[in-house]
Amino acid sequence: MSIDDLKSRAKGISLGLFAADLGNLRRAAQNVAEWGCNILHFDIMDGVFVPQMIGGPGFVAAMDLGLLRDVHLMVQNPAAHVESYIKAGADMITVHAESDNATEAIKIIQASNRPVMAGLALMPGTTLEDAAPLLALNPDMILVLSLDPRGTRADITAACTRLTELRETAPNAVLAFDGGVTLDSITEIAACAPDMVVSGSAVLGAKKPKRAFAAMVKALETANT
Repeated sequence: MSIDDLKSRAKGISLGLFAADLGNLRRAAQNVAEWGCNILHFDIMDGVFVPQMIGGPGFVAAMDLGLLRDVHLMVQNPAAHVESYIKAGADMITVHAESDNATEAIKIIQASNRPVMAGLALMPGTTLEDAAPLLALNPDMILVLSLDPRGTRADITAACTRLTELRETAPNAVLAFDGGVTLDSITEIAACAPDMVVSGSAVLGAKKPKRAFAAMVKALETANT
């Protein structure tokens, strides 16, 4: 499989697996695959870059179910960790523009001996001018966050505007949206036509998660027809 093949599959809902019952993650992953989910999203947090702490390459390796494994490294020093996630089978690894050594981390991913999409995440406070040196590395995916996970509320409209701008400046990148994605906000998000949308608790925490997932998928498909 090539990077282009991965990009062609990196479409639709990337489902945040850690919003499921942590004691039954593999069963949850099997369930969502049966719903038609193609991408599992892993928010890896180190307790330094963000206050929360969860994840590790073992979780990624354990979910070898044929779905794309989308790893979002919310860690202070991603360059120290990317190789372990490559070995664990990640298909996409996204590092933050605001982290230390983001340039080195992206270069390590791009030099992988197997195809792995290199992603760049942008928080709301990071301008495209600030991120220009990283964008110049031509990441395969750009993840637009509508909020700062360290404490700001989601601004869906501003994030949609940014995603639209990036479509002009990074036309070959997969554009993904993360933060504040709910059944109430998905219509507005879908209207800016992201390639991929990350959602976790709004689906897996819903009373009827399969129905919530179907509603998210339908909103994206409707916006793109």
